[in-house]
Amino acid sequence: MRLLTFRPQKLLIWIFFLGSAMLPAWYHLNKPKIVILHSYDKEYAWVKGVNAGINRVLEGHREYVVTWYYLDTKRHPLPEFKTNAGMAMRRMLEAAPPDVLIAIDDDAQAYVTRHLINHPTIKIVFAGVNNALSDYGFDQAHNVTGILERIPLAALKETLLLIAQDNQMRTPLTIKFIGDRSETVMGDERYFRSFDMLPVQVVESSLVETFDEWQQAVRDSAGKVDFLVCSNYRKIKRQTNNPELVPPKELIQWTEKHSQVPLIGTNGFFSQDGGMLAIGTSPFEQGETAAKLALELLISNGQANLIPVRTSVQFVVAMRAPLIRARQLKLPRVYEAAARGINEYHE
Repeated sequence: MRLLTFRPQKLLIWIFFLGSAMLPAWYHLNKPKIVILHSYDKEYAWVKGVNAGINRVLEGHREYVVTWYYLDTKRHPLPEFKTNAGMAMRRMLEAAPPDVLIAIDDDAQAYVTRHLINHPTIKIVFAGVNNALSDYGFDQAHNVTGILERIPLAALKETLLLIAQDNQMRTPLTIKFIGDRSETVMGDERYFRSFDMLPVQVVESSLVETFDEWQQAVRDSAGKVDFLVCSNYRKIKRQTNNPELVPPKELIQWTEKHSQVPLIGTNGFFSQDGGMLAIGTSPFEQGETAAKLALELLISNGQANLIPVRTSVQFVVAMRAPLIRARQLKLPRVYEAAARGINEYHE
């Protein structure tokens, strides 16, 4: 019988190859982890813009593991869906805690990050937040920082005054805020009403739940205001007893066809839905700033609330030239150039 002989050199070779094979996996498992959590779905125009901003900063940073999740609550607005989606996400985060969680828009805060305030290991960076920090409990959190989303009302006011001047409109201009009754829009409306729009006059807002209410609010504006302003309209039901949501393009195209008053949006996707003009918050800035804050936390390993919360300052322009011409409105050429710069000039 031939006896097996022990050859140390072969064992060393096997240990070398086994170690070489396991090293990448070990390295990957020990990389700092960033989880990016969106409230909405990845095909939503706002989400695409935020992701573009995030990628501008994180692209090339292979020293981190980046994972993306989408709660998809805009397409599924029922409370039961939101609650279950948030619970499932929290369980996932507790099972495999990231080093930094970037949470975007209000539902991600309401159903996920609110439950992770002062978590011992997870640091949170928020973006796309429309209300006050205290509304989310962030004012009492040591593990939270981020960027607030605010409607670019200074730019909107400037635009309205330029339109009035270049089109010899009567002054003072009067405007009305219109939108759905989502948490995001109600936060936008509170900020809108707190902002000093003078010499532009602001009348009582119309926040509606159904398409019939939206149509009535649009019709009632005729002869009473010079412009309507809206931030969002994606959670408007077909009818009171019908939870089906009106498709955004249908709603905006109806408005452009029937409204005697021009409607201006405060999100870039308004123009994609068929709207005439948008002076919108920049989704790119929200994404870029959130990603930069996440990197700052990872590099410094500091306490999140010691990094000051930012407020949005950039804005985007989107426009549909045929609708502007149809209403015989003039705008400075720089607006067209700005819209073309982000491929949001539509002929």
